[in-house]
Amino acid sequence: VTNGEDQKTNSKQVIFSADKGILLVNSISNYNGTEPSISAFKNEEKSGLLNSASDKAITATGEATIINNTGNKLENTEKIIKYLDNQGDNTLVLISYKELDKRKKLTKALKEKTEYKELFNYDFSKFIKDNLEDFEMSNMAINILISYCDNNLKRISNELEKLKIYKINEKEITVDDIKKLVKKGYDSTIFNLIDAINLKDKNKIFKIYTELLEENETEEKILYTIANHYRLLLQIKIKTKDQSDSEIIAEYKMHPYRLTKLKEQCSLVSDEMILKILKSLSEIDIEIKSGKKSISTGMCLFFENL
Repeated sequence: VTNGEDQKTNSKQVIFSADKGILLVNSISNYNGTEPSISAFKNEEKSGLLNSASDKAITATGEATIINNTGNKLENTEKIIKYLDNQGDNTLVLISYKELDKRKKLTKALKEKTEYKELFNYDFSKFIKDNLEDFEMSNMAINILISYCDNNLKRISNELEKLKIYKINEKEITVDDIKKLVKKGYDSTIFNLIDAINLKDKNKIFKIYTELLEENETEEKILYTIANHYRLLLQIKIKTKDQSDSEIIAEYKMHPYRLTKLKEQCSLVSDEMILKILKSLSEIDIEIKSGKKSISTGMCLFFENL
């Protein structure tokens, strides 16, 4: 149930097994605030459910890939609802990384007619501890592994197995092991970039920025990510004045370790600096869209003028 081209780079994954039925997946919203779309896949391929001459169910088993194609609008809503009403004895599973809009007719139908799994509340720490077997790992190491893997369950599982093989004799996985073997994900790298911006460490800023570009991240994505991150920091600074950590975690559907990192960053930057950064990024965005400035020039000037 998706539109647009598959872009398997930077895709998010989740493992779920079902004997029969459709695997419906709600992908993570991209960084410019676009709402996520609902996607159905069969063994890492689009099911063609809505393109089929008959609305018969298909089998979905094993691993499903969630394609980050959130810039596309979800269409054929009524047809999806009709299908849900006539699914027969098939098992449908909705896996959501982000809370769905409860006001929408489709959301109500999906929650009523499918088995609903919310992964934004998934306990990654428990998953790691349950799969350590006879290995030891500190809470700090567990949190860093989760951070490096961008809360991606599939990647956490793969990296944990790799670390266990590496430390098969010592039976202890340390922070240094993770830093040595596990490549930082995009979200983790962005946290480091924001830290450098807050400290106005221009050498580090340009180093991380260059690394992101070498990883084929687009300048547009980096620009919008930075802007959205500072909007979130401003919100967190306001929320922490009268809300507990547990309330904020529940509201934003985030992992506790992510909130800890955000609060650390909040302590390094004033409200005035955040507003100044957001104003600067907004002006750069306008100049880029009006053709007055290239995004490369805009980003470089933003970093230089900090």
